Amino acid sequence: MNARMPLTEPIRDGVLLARAWRNLAAIDRLLRRDGFETLLKRIESSGPACVEVVTGSDLRRARRYARRLNEAARLHYVNARCLHRSLALHQWLRLEGIPSQLRIGVRTADGELFAHAWVEIAGQPIGDEPAALTRFVPLGQRTAEQSSVSD
Repeated sequence: MNARMPLTEPIRDGVLLARAWRNLAAIDRLLRRDGFETLLKRIESSGPACVEVVTGSDLRRARRYARRLNEAARLHYVNARCLHRSLALHQWLRLEGIPSQLRIGVRTADGELFAHAWVEIAGQPIGDEPAALTRFVPLGQRTAEQSSVSD
């Protein structure tokens, strides 16, 4: 019999985990070789045209892959922090034709500057809790304090 049998959920998740692990290694290598800006331009110009409407199925697939990336990052030899995971997720979604945006935000606490990277689809964070992101001001956006000061 030549008919292909559908993959079971555990096998599909294992395939995604392996892909996530491989993609994290590739992102690390490309970041080191080409730098952030070049890599981001390459990601955003690759893949098929993005769909006009994001479906619930698209969001579920994106969240599933984000979970596999987080799992792979815990097991990886690469110190895959938020930037690695977000770039890998952004690349995967773009290759699938799902319009995602890479966000980088900053915050200060006790005189220290902190940054975090995440991915959004239609304004919804994928792989991060929305409440945790409220502490970060996305780069390129002005805070209320900055807006009240005249230029």
